[in-house]
Parts: sequence; structure tokens; C-alpha cells
Amino acid sequence: MLDKYLKLWVNAILRPIARFFIRLGFRPDWLTLLGLITNLFATAAFAKGHLKLGAGIMLLAGVCDILDGQVAREGRSETKFGALLDSTTDRYSEIFLYFGIGAYLVGKAEWLSSAVLFFALSGSLMVSYVRARAEGLGEDCKVGFMQRPERLVALALGGLYGHEGLLLVLVVLAVTTNFTVIERLAHIRNKLKTTAPTAPPPAPIQP
Repeated sequence: MLDKYLKLWVNAILRPIARFFIRLGFRPDWLTLLGLITNLFATAAFAKGHLKLGAGIMLLAGVCDILDGQVAREGRSETKFGALLDSTTDRYSEIFLYFGIGAYLVGKAEWLSSAVLFFALSGSLMVSYVRARAEGLGEDCKVGFMQRPERLVALALGGLYGHEGLLLVLVVLAVTTNFTVIERLAHIRNKLKTTAPTAPPPAPIQP
């Protein structure tokens, strides 16, 4: 959803910044690691209960996450390792953010909310895993509502709203991420059924 409606104009806004980084000699991997480090600061802010600050830093890290891909494309410096590094740091960043929120909730002795967060985190990781596994089978799998951009925007909006908004977002994520996993499994199952090779006819019986 976000890719469809926001990607074009977000890229248009950030393209001059990406070209500026290219002129400075920035490598895409540097921006990837900078995004990870920035998310660590967001994690610390969430853990300390500074939800709005954490959400703001998290959005800044998201800008780095977009810019690294733009710098790679505009500077013609895309590599397979860069793509792998980007995907790996994305997973770690998301885990760190959930950890920071979890530390905040545990500190407030909100055990039920912490359990909800666990299912939101599990669903988020499984959404990414199903896509990666499907691509390993040679199938594209970008379907489903709660992909990574939507998850991060939802978390940021929840943090900006405050404690109640964050709890509401965690409940929504716990449901929608796991539903997205089911959507992706059903999508791949249907694709594999339609592309499955037909069995060859039986060989004639020799007299």
C-alpha cells in the first residue's frame, strides 16, 4: 500500500539528497549501517519511555533506509552483498525497536501488553521469512497488507500518539502481521498449484 501510493513522491523528494551523498562519495552500505545505529538510539528512547522521541528517531532511521537504496541505484553501485546487508539490518532494526518497546512495557509491569508485543514481533518476522522462503523457491511474494513500511509507520504513529496509541498499534500489528503470513502462504500455494507440472501420461504396455 505504502509502496504504491507514497514511494514515487518520497523518492522524488529524497533523490536530490541521494545525489548529494553520491557526490560526497557516500557508499550505500554506510547509510544502511547508519540506519541501524539510528534505530539503536530509537530503541534506547523507547526503553526509557520517551515514546515520541523514539518515534521521531525511528522515522529518521527510515529515511536512511530509503536513501541507501536510492544511492545504490543512482550511483550504479548495487551489489548482492549490499542487498543482503540491507535485509539483515532491517530485521535487526525491527527486533531492536520491539525490544525497546518491550523494555518500556516490562518496566511498567504491563505483562499482557508485553505478550501482545511478542505476537506482533513474531508476526513481523514471519512476514519477512515467508517472502524470503518463497523467493528461494523462485516465487515473488509481496502480497499482504502489513509489510515492513506499513509496520514501521504504524509503530511510529503509535509512539507519537503516546502510550495508549502504542498499545493500540501493537494489538493491530499482532493481528494483521500474522494474517499477512496466512495471506502470503495462501498466495504461494495458489501460484504453485497453477504452475505445477502435469504428470506425464503412462507409458503404453508392451505386448
